Amino acid sequence: MSKEREGSVDIVRGFAVLWMVMFQTLDFFSRDFQLYGFLLRDYLDFVNWVPIFMFVSGVSVWLTVNKRLSSGSPKLGVLVHGLRRYASYVLLSLLLCLWCFSFGTFLRLNEILVAMGVYAIVALLLLLVVYNRELLLVPIAFGIYGLSFWLRSPLGFQYYPFYWALPLFFLGAFFAKLTRRKERRGRVLLLLFLLAAVAVLAALGDDFRWTSYSLGFAVLNVALIIMILPAVGKLQNTMAMRVFGFAGRNALFFYLFHYAVLFKIAVVLNVFQRFDWSVSILVTCLGVALIYVFAILKSRLTEKVSMMTLLEVEK
Repeated sequence: MSKEREGSVDIVRGFAVLWMVMFQTLDFFSRDFQLYGFLLRDYLDFVNWVPIFMFVSGVSVWLTVNKRLSSGSPKLGVLVHGLRRYASYVLLSLLLCLWCFSFGTFLRLNEILVAMGVYAIVALLLLLVVYNRELLLVPIAFGIYGLSFWLRSPLGFQYYPFYWALPLFFLGAFFAKLTRRKERRGRVLLLLFLLAAVAVLAALGDDFRWTSYSLGFAVLNVALIIMILPAVGKLQNTMAMRVFGFAGRNALFFYLFHYAVLFKIAVVLNVFQRFDWSVSILVTCLGVALIYVFAILKSRLTEKVSMMTLLEVEK
C-alpha cells in the first residue's frame, strides 16, 4: 500500500476516533444527548464508527503480515510479533475494564479494544494460512456471518460479536491486498460486488441496522469506506485532514484517555449525564482539546526518546 493510501487509512481512522470520542464524551456529561437512545436508534444505527475501526484494523493486520513476510521473516516470527502486539490490546482492555467497567464486560468482549485484539489475532492466524490467496477471505467472511443465524441465541447479547466483526476484518485485509498490489480492477469489482449485495439485501428486507447486527449494515459501511478512501487521499495535505491523520496515528491514546480520564472524572465527581446542553458541549470541547494536547506532548516525547536512543546506539 502506498504512503498516500496508508495516509488515507490514518485519516479515516482519525475521523472515526474523533467522532466516537466527541459523541461519547458528550454522552458522559449531557443529560439530554442520549447517545444510546434516540440518536443511536434513529441515526447512528445505520452508519457509525464501529465498522470503520474493524475494517481499518483488518487493513493494518494485512499490512503487518505483508511487510514482514515480504522482508523474509518466517511465518512463526510474524505470528509471534503479531501475538505480542495484539495481546497488548487485550491487556490494556483488561486494565481499562477494571478501572471503568467490570471484569464481566471484558470477558464478554463488550469493550471494543479487547474485541479488536482478539479478532485481530484470529485475522492474523487466518492470513498466515491464506497469504497470497486472500480472495478466499470474501467467501469466508460471508460464511462466518451465516453462522449468526444459529449462534445468536446461544451467545446472547454482545456489542461486537465475532460473526459480525470478523467479516469486517477480513474484507479490510482483502482490500489492503488489492490496494498494495495496485489491483485497481479488483478494487472496483469488490466495490461493485458490495453495492450489488446492498441492493439484494434491501430487496430481501434487510434493516441495515447495527443493533440487529444485520449483514446489510456491515456491507453498506464497508462500501462507503472504500468509496471515501480515494477522495480522502486527494485531500490529505489539507489542514483538516492532517488533524484527522494525527488522531488516526494516535487513535489508541485518544480512546484510552477519553474513558480512563474523562469518563472516570464524570463518575467520580458525580456529574455523569448531569449537565445541560451548553455546559456539556463546552466540557466536551475542552476534554477533546485536552486529549489532543496530551497526544501531541506524548508524540514529541516519543520522538525525543527515539532520537536519544538512536544517538546512543551510534556512539
